Amino acid sequence: MCTGQLLCAVGRDGNNHIYPIAWAVVCVENKDNWKWFLENLQEDLHLEGGFGNTLMSDQHKGIIEAVKDLFPEIEHRQCARHVLSNFKKKFPGAQYEKLFWKACKASTEPLFNSAMKEIQMISPAAYVHLMGRNPNSWSRAFFQIGRGCDAVENGLSESFNNVILDVRKKPIISMLEDIRLYVMQRMCSLRQKGSGWGHFDVCPNIRLAINELKIQQRYWQVLPSGLNTFETRNLGESYGVDLEKKTCTCRIWQMNGYGCVHSVAAISYVNRDVEAFVDPLYRACFYMNTYKYSIGSMNGSAMWPPTDYIPPLPPLKRKMPGRPITKRKRDSTEVSGSHRVSKAGKKMVCGVCKKSGHNKSTCDAVSKAQKSQVKKRKAEGEGETSALKKGKGQGQRAKGEKRKGEGDTGSGIGFKTGEGECGSTSGVTKKNGKEVGTLKLRKTSERILKKKLAKKVAGKNGEGDTSSKPMDLD
Repeated sequence: MCTGQLLCAVGRDGNNHIYPIAWAVVCVENKDNWKWFLENLQEDLHLEGGFGNTLMSDQHKGIIEAVKDLFPEIEHRQCARHVLSNFKKKFPGAQYEKLFWKACKASTEPLFNSAMKEIQMISPAAYVHLMGRNPNSWSRAFFQIGRGCDAVENGLSESFNNVILDVRKKPIISMLEDIRLYVMQRMCSLRQKGSGWGHFDVCPNIRLAINELKIQQRYWQVLPSGLNTFETRNLGESYGVDLEKKTCTCRIWQMNGYGCVHSVAAISYVNRDVEAFVDPLYRACFYMNTYKYSIGSMNGSAMWPPTDYIPPLPPLKRKMPGRPITKRKRDSTEVSGSHRVSKAGKKMVCGVCKKSGHNKSTCDAVSKAQKSQVKKRKAEGEGETSALKKGKGQGQRAKGEKRKGEGDTGSGIGFKTGEGECGSTSGVTKKNGKEVGTLKLRKTSERILKKKLAKKVAGKNGEGDTSSKPMDLD
């Protein structure tokens, strides 16, 4: 019911949960509206150019240009899933998708170049397409370190959109109130949940991620090279780990803040606690500091004081160019609901000559056979035929014609009118040793027959009878 666009800013807390920050309704998603939204966000959060922060969005041109103007120092990442969706429109296939994710999740430039080289060997055009989409914004190999986030897709915003899916169908006031109530309850419940954790304990979701790394570290061999420095090896792979600086040459530890499989293997080698090397951002004390503020309760609309401000109304409905869209735009990754099996890539084979490239309706062999049959029938005096019928239908017709003329070779179907009989004769011919009944009807129209029948009825008593043989069709 509310026409327009709902702009949202969603953050991430220390337990990797979504944290809704701000939302607003605008008439259309363009540069001016995104700039207005980000200006308010910059003022409230004191971002001051965005230094030290990371922002991730889709590939909408409005937000890209607005971020360049307001946050010149911020790290602006693009959602890899949106990049892949546009990439698959021109280069579909599971092979391209697999190599794209390999290049996207590569944490170092050599790994990224290796994956892009494989794409270039398959299709140079695909390589040029991806390199033209600014890999610095969608590949981990170029992400800045020390941000506590190594995500390549904007799943947090999509999760928030899924929660308010039904709410967005309501009028503007009801929609904004329902979003406020949802965020108010969520902040209260998560604050109560975190109150039971230890003050310096690692958040549960981060602990689960570390436990997964502990399972994978068994495949890595650790070799000491100095004081708190190690080399981890797995077949042809090798990475250096420095426990004192909390760095790894794969760069993942510096990006996410809680470690990688190489750092976990090195820490376990010296028999120390892995959680002791986790960044303080993932401690319960920082998590509780995130939820120390809450959204206050409000009275109903009947208790709201009257003001001179213009009441908030939904944006005016904009008529988009072209025909209105009645169906939802499906993503390229979605499976269509059609029950028909696609014939893409299937070779057409003729059912007569068994050759590919055409079917029986355009087969030259069939047309030649038809022409020869027509000429043969004309020579036998069977008359012209408009079409040739094959198979069971032709056999049934021959049988029916035989039954009509069966046992009577001199006379066939006729109309009895009391004194005489008008009709036509049928004969029996033999073709290939089989009897085929052919019915020869006169070319007199049904209208003329009805007229002569009417004359016979009128002249039954001799009145109006001008012919001694009124039913003589000759």
